[in-house]
Amino acid sequence: MDSIGILVPLLGIGCGLAAILGGTHIKSQQLKLQIAKEERASGASSSETQNEIQRLKDRVAVLERLLTDGDRKLSSEIDRLRSSERI
Repeated sequence: MDSIGILVPLLGIGCGLAAILGGTHIKSQQLKLQIAKEERASGASSSETQNEIQRLKDRVAVLERLLTDGDRKLSSEIDRLRSSERI
């Protein structure tokens, strides 16, 4: 009878410790899954960002080409108008 009186509290303490350790383990696994999910999302986000940067670089290159061509045409037109005024 005496051993059962000691076993009951020890069993209760053991179950409590098992529950605490199990809960901690589950939380750590959930945290690992969340970190892995965020890494995958940031990887996709990173490639999307790189694609967007490349697209914007291409647009800037086109705009630069348009601007420089326009400057040459504008400059030649101004020169043509100046020469026609002198005549």
